[in-house]
Amino acid sequence: MAAIELRDTTIYFRDGTTGNAVIETAAPDANDTTVNINTVNIPEATTTNLVPVGARFTVNTANNSTTYTVTGRDPASTGPTTCITFTPAWTANAPATDDVITFTSQQVEVKVGEGNLTWTEAKEYEYVLDRGNLDTVREGDEQPVEISLDFMFEHVTAGTGEDITVGDALRKTGNASEWITSSEDTCEPYAVDLVVYRCQSCGTTEDDVFMFNDFRWESLEYNVGDATISVSGRCNISTVNATRSDADECS
Repeated sequence: MAAIELRDTTIYFRDGTTGNAVIETAAPDANDTTVNINTVNIPEATTTNLVPVGARFTVNTANNSTTYTVTGRDPASTGPTTCITFTPAWTANAPATDDVITFTSQQVEVKVGEGNLTWTEAKEYEYVLDRGNLDTVREGDEQPVEISLDFMFEHVTAGTGEDITVGDALRKTGNASEWITSSEDTCEPYAVDLVVYRCQSCGTTEDDVFMFNDFRWESLEYNVGDATISVSGRCNISTVNATRSDADECS
C-alpha cells in the first residue's frame, strides 16, 4: 500500500454559508462575469440578504455543473445584494432569467509545505468490577476528535483586496469577517469545517475525502523564521467522516 504523500493532498477550511437567490438579468450571455440577482436569502448570515464575497455557488441550469466564486457585489456594504461579480465566466450553458443560484461554503486552501496533519479519535470505557474482579464494560462519554496541523503562511492577516488567510478564517477576522459558522447551532462558538482530499495520481483508485466537521482552534503557535503556524483544536464529532470518490477537487 502506498503511503499518504502530502503533495497529493488538498486541504481546505470551509465555513457554513448556505442560501439562494434568483437570476434577474434578462438574458445572461456566455463569457459574462456579472449577473443581476434578487430574492437573496443567506439564512444564517447577520444580514440575510447580503451575499458574502467569497461565497461559492452553482446554478440549476441544465448541463451546467460549474462551481463559481463570488468576487464582488453591489451594493458593496449593505443589503440587499442586487448584482454579483464571479469567476469563472459563464460558458455556453449560461443560465436564464429566474434560474436559481444555490450558495455554498466560502473556503481557503491550506498550504502545508513541510508540515503535517494529524488527528486522534478516542473512546472511553468504564470497566465495572464485581467484588474486585473484572466483570463487565460500559461505554463512557464520547470524546471529540483532536487535530494538529502545521501550515505555511505569507501573512497572518490579509490586506485590502487580498485573498483570505487561514488565520483570518479560523478567527473570523479581517477579510473573513463575514464567514458563517459551520455549526448548525449558531449560538455555539464559531467553527469551521476542515476538509482533506487525498488525490490518487495512479491508476483508477478512488480519491480519499476526510471531513472534520465543526473544528474550533484552541492553540495557534507562530514560527516567523520558518513562516509556519501550528494549530491544534478539536471537532464536535467523535469519528472522522472518511469517504471514497472521484473528487472534483482532484481533477
